[in-house]
Amino acid sequence: MYSVYCDSALLYDPRVEELQLFDKKVSLEVNKTGAFDFTIYPSHPLYNRIFRLKSSIEVYQDNYLLFRGRVLDDEVDLYNAKRVICEGDLAFLNDAIIRPYNYTGSVSGFLQFIVDTYNAQVEPEKQFTLGSVTVTDQNDYITRSSINAETAWDVITDKLVDMLGGYIMVRRVDGVNYLDYLVDSEYRSLQEITLGENLLDLTKNIKGQDIITALIPYGTRLDDDEGKQTDNRLTIADINGGVDYVYNQEAVDLYGWIFGTATWDDVTVPQNLLTKANAELARRINLNVAVEVNAVDLSMTDDEIDEFRFFEYIKVNSPAHLMTDYMLVTKLDIDMDNPQNNKLTLGLDYDTFTEKQVSTEKAIKNLDTEVKETQTSLSNTIAQVQTTWQSNIAQSANEIRTEVAQNYVATTDFSTYKESVSTKFTQTSDSFDFTFNNLVTQINTLGSETRAQFEDITKYIRFVNGDIVLGQVGNEITLQIQNDRIRFLQSGAEVAYFSNNKLYVTDIEVLNSIKIGNFAFIPRANGSLDFKKVVN
Repeated sequence: MYSVYCDSALLYDPRVEELQLFDKKVSLEVNKTGAFDFTIYPSHPLYNRIFRLKSSIEVYQDNYLLFRGRVLDDEVDLYNAKRVICEGDLAFLNDAIIRPYNYTGSVSGFLQFIVDTYNAQVEPEKQFTLGSVTVTDQNDYITRSSINAETAWDVITDKLVDMLGGYIMVRRVDGVNYLDYLVDSEYRSLQEITLGENLLDLTKNIKGQDIITALIPYGTRLDDDEGKQTDNRLTIADINGGVDYVYNQEAVDLYGWIFGTATWDDVTVPQNLLTKANAELARRINLNVAVEVNAVDLSMTDDEIDEFRFFEYIKVNSPAHLMTDYMLVTKLDIDMDNPQNNKLTLGLDYDTFTEKQVSTEKAIKNLDTEVKETQTSLSNTIAQVQTTWQSNIAQSANEIRTEVAQNYVATTDFSTYKESVSTKFTQTSDSFDFTFNNLVTQINTLGSETRAQFEDITKYIRFVNGDIVLGQVGNEITLQIQNDRIRFLQSGAEVAYFSNNKLYVTDIEVLNSIKIGNFAFIPRANGSLDFKKVVN
């Protein structure tokens, strides 16, 4: 049951006739201020006690605080029906200005600086207490500055969320408003969204407008010969073969060259800049995947079922869409009068580009699939798809063998695509052998011409006489891990190995320089070689 309070006075109770509101809608979204809108009529006893930018509004679902904020605006129609528009309590951060500043320190310290500056300018009821901060920089050491005066909310958004990610959340405990900055949510719903049970509609959005495939990183500003700071910045060109950017070949092959930049004012060492650039690129080649779900909240009919909550993980079971994942509720739209219109937007993050690409390909194959709650079967207008699994466990006197295989077959009027994936584990008295096989067959029929493409990939992990061997069938180079050394093999011959804290290599070719402790061999422009002391 929902209830609404205005300045601690009961504004809405579905059980009280005179305390009625209409067209009540709540909208919550991560890193957004949130909103609550409703319509109130002159017959309501609190009709004239709702004040713009002053009145505090709280919305409860049973005893759970769903929304807290203030009245932003109102609209009155011909019949004096008043449409009231409210904004969430994060919007309070727009009421204070952060003047020009220079900050160096931890993420939590910077957020504390913002909160303290904000609190000094606003009323006690709008103040925040810094809560949990789990977002950190790689070294938990950041540099932030501005020559402009900006709102506290803009500084948080621009200098923290946009640069480091994470979620800004408000948590109200015993009348205290805690401002949390979190890497992720810790909560999981006990209720699931399942096709054929409570899933009404599903739309998957895959956005690629923010993708880059190459990144140019910049570090601190450099000084001139007189020690004065210039506009030139540290780059990675000197340690990156003369190239000032990093790139992902797999992404380039798929999307082409798409350049972006990133700047870290606090990075003074080229190697550290290169490390940050690779990490940033790995994040920015990922596709943004969001799933909009229209589902029945079964807690409305059964008190023992857990409610859907904002900023918690919900498991979605929809095999037709190749989805059996826990996904974070990043947006929640609640129609308090018509619960069937409630919508959840779920964010689904994959750790790697490869995983995301697989997910994207699968999603594209299902774009024309329509889902209804009452459906027991789905028709795909593009292709007929069949997936089969096989598992086999065999034991003999000499070995134990386990094999799991998946066959995926898709057919259309013009082509047949078949992918067979198998994993085989073999154990004998003196070895373990893991083998991964991927066989792809694609047959295209164009007129009377038939074209077939085959791709067979076998990879393995082997445990032989206590050693670990890694490789792929056909590869010239393999890796062998022994008790006392790590061996690099080329065509079966050892070409390098690690042992006793030393690296032994048959032949070495150095492209640029060699550093030994604080000394280095450094080539000159004229082709000669210097041996000199260097400083990091």
